[in-house]
Amino acid sequence: MKPSPDVLKVYRALDANCNRAREGFRVAEDVARFVLNDPQLLNRLKKLRHAVTSAEKSLFKSPQLRNLARDVQKDLGRGNREKKEKVRTSPRELLKANLKRAQEALRSLEEFSKLLKHPASAKFKRLRYECYRIEEQWP
Repeated sequence: MKPSPDVLKVYRALDANCNRAREGFRVAEDVARFVLNDPQLLNRLKKLRHAVTSAEKSLFKSPQLRNLARDVQKDLGRGNREKKEKVRTSPRELLKANLKRAQEALRSLEEFSKLLKHPASAKFKRLRYECYRIEEQWP
């Protein structure tokens, strides 16, 4: 059975934010791996990214649901022209910006999954707070 248009809109937001969180963690992982050479930070970030992927699988029971929800052509945020996004002055700034990106995505995931009464909302909250702890250690 195909979900209602309103439910598909919720899944659309979940899809975009799962991608955003994983992307943010991946860039942060690359900073930890290639610039900071910090295996502990790398492992923490990798665990967070994998945890997002795990929760994502519980949200999207099928690839068809995800494809139904996705609408890249009509995405108002496509082609962001934010000037700050084009400027990074250091690897630490890159790390911080991508931790923030992941935190924001996790908050959105937490809230939108609540609309579906999905238990992943609690997991997204825990992941967000773990990301805050990492940020505190890498100001």
